[in-house]
Amino acid sequence: MAGLVLLILLVACMPADPTTVSPPPDGVMPSVSPVSPANKLGVHLLLADGRHDWPTDRWPEHIRYARRAIGEGGFVVELVRLDDLTLARWQIFMDLCANLSLIPILRLATTPDAAHGGWTAPSPEPDGTYHTVAASYARFVAGLRWPTDHHYVIVGNEPNHSSEWGGQPDPAAYARFLVDVASALHAADPQAQVLNAGFDAYAPNTGHTPFADGQFYMDEETFLDEMIAAQPDVFTYLDGWASHAYPLGPFKEGPWVQRFQIDRLAGEAPLPPPPDINNRGINGYEWELFKLASYGLSPLPVFITETGWRHAESNWPSQDNSAALPPAETAGHYLDLALRGNDGRFPNLPETGWTPWLTDPRVQAVVIFALNGYPAFWGHTNLLALDAQGQVLDTYALFETLATLSNQPSNRKYEENERYTIDPQ
Repeated sequence: MAGLVLLILLVACMPADPTTVSPPPDGVMPSVSPVSPANKLGVHLLLADGRHDWPTDRWPEHIRYARRAIGEGGFVVELVRLDDLTLARWQIFMDLCANLSLIPILRLATTPDAAHGGWTAPSPEPDGTYHTVAASYARFVAGLRWPTDHHYVIVGNEPNHSSEWGGQPDPAAYARFLVDVASALHAADPQAQVLNAGFDAYAPNTGHTPFADGQFYMDEETFLDEMIAAQPDVFTYLDGWASHAYPLGPFKEGPWVQRFQIDRLAGEAPLPPPPDINNRGINGYEWELFKLASYGLSPLPVFITETGWRHAESNWPSQDNSAALPPAETAGHYLDLALRGNDGRFPNLPETGWTPWLTDPRVQAVVIFALNGYPAFWGHTNLLALDAQGQVLDTYALFETLATLSNQPSNRKYEENERYTIDPQ
């Protein structure tokens, strides 16, 4: 508890954040460095998550909290639906990022799928291509005034889940979709930096039999192999690799707990990679880079566009399995360790077993999921405690960990001689 008390006291003494957030004049956009090696921190925003949109008058407050958490030049990921490509609406988001010196990453989504729960698959042309939907995305991305030199765009999300692709994973279709959207983005916007959809490394391969939750899944290795089989040059269209490098548990173990594991309920058993390359855990991107190399591809810069710890605290007590989750204070310490390593600061916890994100030159961004989701759904992952209208009630310890570690001079409160003692979960 001493560590948490210290964090609270330090944050309470922080200078006030910028509070005046108004759109800049048309055509005048402050420039934010495209990638700042000094600041890899980021948060995933859920201003609009497919179920619930926060009203735009709440956006400035939420994005100011993002700035507080991750500092100047930090990354913010935001989902944008295919049926919500309104330039005026999303220019508000871009202008807020400009005024607060944040680097936006847009995650292009399809539309909510009422039939299967989740998201629809995009509609192909009669010849199987996706030129029409790709053109819609490209017009939108090119029509925005970005605050950065690089325009980061993620194409889709976890398509190895049936809930993310209209009821059935389809690696050949996603490969074609990725090629068409990436091509359209690069043609319309030379500054576009295209990232793949992050994959779920924990998904089993269920084949043609649904899982216990009624959904179909494909393990990431099978999905990648089938993408390459259908479209051999698919990954050459990318400018960076998006990874969902979540901790084990699921999403509750310390960063030193990592393993290679692929659950195939159908199909042949996977071939294990070389020793010390794991697909599950905070460095799961190492296995993804290994897979790309096995296809003869050069390494891509890694953007961890989702990661984080679930925590027991939530201002919505109906959260499932909260009793089995670590307290937010412990989750905050695990985040600290994942980012920086130990170096004796946590004497009762391991020193080895992972590569700290902030010292890994392959990693360009570490985006924590999520800052501000609708609390009835996302309370156990949120960094902010919110009410049903999106008003910020409080912050959780993971938020304070980021705020203390961020590159804002006013937030750099850590002293090298601090030590913490926590119980491993």
